[in-house]
Amino acid sequence: MKNEASLLPEAVQLSVWDAIRLNAWAAVAVVVAAASRIWLKSDDLTGAGRVVVALMPLIPALLYAASLWRWARDLDEFQRRLQLESLCLTLIGVLFVSLGLDLLRIGGLAAQVSLGWEGYFALTFFGWATALTSRNRGFR
Repeated sequence: MKNEASLLPEAVQLSVWDAIRLNAWAAVAVVVAAASRIWLKSDDLTGAGRVVVALMPLIPALLYAASLWRWARDLDEFQRRLQLESLCLTLIGVLFVSLGLDLLRIGGLAAQVSLGWEGYFALTFFGWATALTSRNRGFR
């Protein structure tokens, strides 16, 4: 039975189990980032240890990117193009948000404004979903 109300085309719809497997590394990255942030608040870490703990979320984040890459590679040509265009549009938008925040901080107009790892991750996800939805509805 097809879900006619879905915004996603049938080619990219996943079963719940497949979606969980695809996004499992994202969940691990979020948990590791939270644990890393908590661990960095303690005073028992020194130089190299702090660097390792601070960069720990990159490992599951890279594994998540690799799983998304494998998933997109298996899509048909049209869906792969839609995914890549939506992702490129989103990454350019996130880049401009990041640059804008840095410029405001340099100009003294925003003191220590940062979205943090989680904020950029969420902004990228929602931007990608918005761009993909608008592309699937025919907006250009």
